[in-house]
Amino acid sequence: MTVLLGWILTALAVVAAPFLHFIQYILHGCSLPFYFLARFETLYIFFGVACLIGVVTGAALHYSSAFVVAVLKLDQTPAQPGRTLAAYRAEKQKKHAAKVKLSMPVVGAPVKRDGPLKEEYSDWFRQDKGQAKKGLLSTIILEEDDSSEAGF
Repeated sequence: MTVLLGWILTALAVVAAPFLHFIQYILHGCSLPFYFLARFETLYIFFGVACLIGVVTGAALHYSSAFVVAVLKLDQTPAQPGRTLAAYRAEKQKKHAAKVKLSMPVVGAPVKRDGPLKEEYSDWFRQDKGQAKKGLLSTIILEEDDSSEAGF
């Protein structure tokens, strides 16, 4: 009986051999990415430990700073009898409107002249508005004398 059972198992092994080899190749192909990733085992260990240290350190800093804040009572904000957001915006709009009003020139007001420009370029300011030239001839490029070039 044992001999007969041995012959049957041998016959089954011969018949199943192609299927077993096919399954072995499929499993080997599926395991290739794991063989490739196993080369980086040292990096996985390094980055894993770095992440663990970072999480532990971050948690320790969080809880220790929370403890210090609670002990020193730094989390209490004093009640400020301040303004609301709407009041702040209204005040800001009023300041902006006043600034714009002051910066707008008055129509027909004389040009403000002060300092050395008043005497040096007074003829240019008094130019007749009716005789204004058009084009490049009406543009005057004023040059200033530089005293630092006198020695060269």
